[in-house]
Amino acid sequence: MTEHAPVPVFQPHVGVDTIKAVVDALHAGWLGMGAITQAFEEGLARFLELRDRHVLATNTGTSALHLGLLAAGVGAGDEVITPAFNFVADHQAIVATGATPVLCDVDDATLGLDPDKAAALVGPKTKAVLPLHFGGRPGRLKELYAMAERHRLRIVEDATHAFGSRADGRMLGSFGDITCFSFDPVKVITSIDGGAVVVGDRELLERLRHWRFLGIDRETHERYKNSRAWEYDVVGQGFRYHMTNINAAIGLSQLARADEFIAARRASCRLYNERLAGLDGVRRPATDFTDVAPFIYTVRVEADQREGLIEHLKRRGIATGIHFLPAQDFSFLKGCRRGDLSVTERVTREILTLPLHTLMPAAVVERVAAAIREYFGAR
Repeated sequence: MTEHAPVPVFQPHVGVDTIKAVVDALHAGWLGMGAITQAFEEGLARFLELRDRHVLATNTGTSALHLGLLAAGVGAGDEVITPAFNFVADHQAIVATGATPVLCDVDDATLGLDPDKAAALVGPKTKAVLPLHFGGRPGRLKELYAMAERHRLRIVEDATHAFGSRADGRMLGSFGDITCFSFDPVKVITSIDGGAVVVGDRELLERLRHWRFLGIDRETHERYKNSRAWEYDVVGQGFRYHMTNINAAIGLSQLARADEFIAARRASCRLYNERLAGLDGVRRPATDFTDVAPFIYTVRVEADQREGLIEHLKRRGIATGIHFLPAQDFSFLKGCRRGDLSVTERVTREILTLPLHTLMPAAVVERVAAAIREYFGAR
């Protein structure tokens, strides 16, 4: 990328290996959910170091969240505590179960759900907690699980930003209650669109398979053989949430390079941290990214400086993003119960997402960092 070429916030990495995987899957002649979907699930289980836990692939990360909440027993009349500093997919997944989101604040250091503020929001209708591992950084999981145990709540971890991240040396998804991942076009690995749910109960896995494919009892097992069940029962409500062979083939090609992709993203984030160190007015993530598989790299700047910095970078051909807008301001969520959201209110005015791509050249980081330093008067 030349000095004057535009720098997007996101840029999916699709190599020859991925293109070949798609062509091979097309030539196989079975385009729907099938044997490659099963192979992707098995590959995910190996990568996530699952022991006595089970993974189900879905068509989107939002579908995974919806199914994960159903697996936790969330339904009509329940409440689910989740961050207000979050993408609306979590809130919509909660509403899709018939439950209501309860908006909670985040911890200022990790930007993950604040366990103390979550505990203060527990009420008689609270069924589960849905924390987001923002940017790939695990939040205060030990405290969250301890709080959930005290109140007999389920936890559905939103790890859609955190495929490949670890907490206390363990891969997210390899422990805990229920964990959801996303493989949309700009995540650490992509299946163009897709997701996954990890659960610790084989019987629950079978229920998830029924939910995933329209409540049909035999369809998953037959389709894993690139076949169909012409005689079947519909055992309950279900959805069209399955992942196709084509998407799974893309996911498998990316999964084979996941360690490489994560290492490259960590290197870019560490270089950002190094180049922005000591710069007044810029707050960097407080991590060395050792256990983080970063989806995005964000900084925080004073609210009255953010718009100026965005425009300054735009003039230099550098795009930026904002993750996230405050959920409590959305018309759809204005009536939701909430607690003190002072950190969310501050962070949503300060947060700025910088470009981060898989296998991004170091020169791009240098260019972005130099432009930021220029704006703040540093050399």
